[in-house]
Amino acid sequence: ALNFINPDELSMQCILIALNRFLQEKHGSKMAFLDGNPPERLCMPIVEHIESKGGQVRLNSRIKKIELNEDGSVKCFILNNGSTIKGDAFVFATPVDILKLLLPEDWKEIPYFQKLEKLVGVPVINVHIWFDRKLK
Repeated sequence: ALNFINPDELSMQCILIALNRFLQEKHGSKMAFLDGNPPERLCMPIVEHIESKGGQVRLNSRIKKIELNEDGSVKCFILNNGSTIKGDAFVFATPVDILKLLLPEDWKEIPYFQKLEKLVGVPVINVHIWFDRKLK
């Protein structure tokens, strides 16, 4: 997102901190900037690909419960509004603390899901402020 701020409006320190962080990563050289805004250049191509394969993307659809089949596979998601979502495969994007609360009891005994206990959620807040004119 830093790529969309005019260079005369942004301290280079911010970019240097970000670059330093990514360049220290094993695959840091694969870092790149988007050539447009993230919803249009990153999110929409993913949504279009999923939909082109017959999938569906639902936003603002809070999951109340993960209901399982007898074999432990996902039967459906029950949403807060009472509706159910059924499918062959699911991608569930949620903070780890919420996932821990929603995890079905049967899954809590599976070693793969027990690893979630080691993950700790970190509170994050973003504030975007747009002014109608330059501040002096």
